[in-house]
Amino acid sequence: MQIIYKNNDQILIEIKKLMLENKITQRQIAEILKMKPQGLTKLMNKKNFGFEDAAKILNAMGYDLLIDFQKK
Repeated sequence: MQIIYKNNDQILIEIKKLMLENKITQRQIAEILKMKPQGLTKLMNKKNFGFEDAAKILNAMGYDLLIDFQKK
């Protein structure tokens, strides 16, 4: 799946879509990451959520975060 990055909120939306498609809950991801569900919610809602955070969550779901560049 490819998306054109616009902002961090968009990354979170795409992660949440993957969670729905794969029927995986935040609680399950939190368990894999050895954190409390509230900790994962905090991580996902933090103001400066970034690629490292996204990679950590995606890795727990069995995905890799790929970054590609293309000329406009």
